[in-house]
Amino acid sequence: MNVSTIPSACLLAGAAGVASHLFYFRLGEHHMLGAVYVQLFAATCMSGTIALAKFSDVGISNGLTTTLALASCYLLGLYSSLVVYRSFFHPLNKFPGPWQARIGDLWLSSRLTGLNAYSVLHSLHQEYGRYVRVGSNTLSITDPDIMQRTYGIHARATKSDWYDGAYPHHSMHTVRDKGLHDRRRRVWAPAFSDKALKEYESTVNDINERMIRHIGEIRGGSINVQLLFSLYGFDVMGRLAFGKDYGMLQTGQRHWALDILAEGLKVGGLRLPTWAMRTLIEIPGAAAGHHKFLKFCCDELKGRVQNGNGSGKDITEWLLKAYSNEKHPEEDNMLQGDSRLMIVAGGDTTAAVLTYLSYYLALYPGQQSKLRDELQPVTRVDWADRDIKHLPHLNGAINETLRLHPPVSSGVMRNAPAEGLRIGETFIPGNTTFSVPQYSMGRDERIYPNANSFIPERWYSRPELIQHPDAFAPFLMGPFGCIGQHLARMEIRTLFARLLLKYNISFAPDEDGSRLLSKTIDHITISPGQLDLIFTVIDD
Repeated sequence: MNVSTIPSACLLAGAAGVASHLFYFRLGEHHMLGAVYVQLFAATCMSGTIALAKFSDVGISNGLTTTLALASCYLLGLYSSLVVYRSFFHPLNKFPGPWQARIGDLWLSSRLTGLNAYSVLHSLHQEYGRYVRVGSNTLSITDPDIMQRTYGIHARATKSDWYDGAYPHHSMHTVRDKGLHDRRRRVWAPAFSDKALKEYESTVNDINERMIRHIGEIRGGSINVQLLFSLYGFDVMGRLAFGKDYGMLQTGQRHWALDILAEGLKVGGLRLPTWAMRTLIEIPGAAAGHHKFLKFCCDELKGRVQNGNGSGKDITEWLLKAYSNEKHPEEDNMLQGDSRLMIVAGGDTTAAVLTYLSYYLALYPGQQSKLRDELQPVTRVDWADRDIKHLPHLNGAINETLRLHPPVSSGVMRNAPAEGLRIGETFIPGNTTFSVPQYSMGRDERIYPNANSFIPERWYSRPELIQHPDAFAPFLMGPFGCIGQHLARMEIRTLFARLLLKYNISFAPDEDGSRLLSKTIDHITISPGQLDLIFTVIDD
């Protein structure tokens, strides 16, 4: 290649970049190929440099310069086409939102001042309304009419590429193929049958009593309940998932596994587009916490399979029934993914709900008295969850907590079907990615009058305070709804019943809940900030 041909070659390279965007990258899914594209681009540049040096007799230095010029022209054409298309021709341009969001999904990540996606999304909805464009092909939606169309039995929306962040350790929750999900859910279903839940209740009660004793040993001192409920949640998860007793409540010490859990979930809280997250995972050392957490999950599963379980039935025992003919079920990627699902959903989410519920009971002491009056008639002798599961105010308080602080606050990602979705007068173009943030929806006055107030009665005696029942889906709904939600509710009900029958709950000195509300971390599931409370024994 001589000097006179370089301008023409650069024009062709730029045109190739434009064509690559319009006829390849703009179409289909490419999120799993980010690292491959980087490697291929680097290999092409190296090969081009060598070829120019060898066959054009221009030398390595000039060959490298020419190759970099052509590569730059190609990238300029590619990204110019991308920016122009997204800015002026993309079908989502009719939706409101910050103009920077049109360019790429990294914009949302750049807006996070911590792992606070739920808060950022809520601010955007307050500014722009129920439909907000938060990425090049991504909407955030708080229109309650979309719920059944997205999550209901006959929903046409499908799981987005966001779920492939878990590859190859897919779980029942993350697998995108609905047929495979349904088959996997049938494997899980016996572990959450009425029979199984009754077996789990004795384990939950044992740890509940351990919690009561632990609080009693502190003798009215200040307790960081965010940590306390994390210890409780992990102890319950360990026993129910793997038949393993971590003994955190006995020691009162934070197990190193909790730190691994927090570190492993951090990458999800960055709200990176899937291609960026997958590329990050492929870079050695760049996502060390993620890989460390995966190893921990696999090690716990391996230990459970190899050593058996001496403490009665657990969830893993039910799942292993599907592997009766396999010698090493712990090597199955799906079962490894399911172990991660049990650890995250089984401990982290329940602990968050318990923390926020205790905050509202401390903030409104009258709620404690009302709950106590409701509980006492049905808990005079040996009682179980069956005796309290239908108490309206208890369940109302739990639902209010879930409404105001849902465990998955910023929503999970879905794709509109190819033909698009029409929600009232709004049309969502086909293959648009969108989420429905429960945190923002729970604070919508058009759905919940007095939305920022804690009013348990709205769930049983004041129906006018819920204008759209479908909006409430803290555990999702339909075929993809959380299979463990009844177990989670049982844990919350039985623990708080015991706490309220024995203790008054109040704020510690200088505590007002501001750290809890301002330091909450959103790493897909919610991790509350610190909250210091005092538990005082009720006088007989």
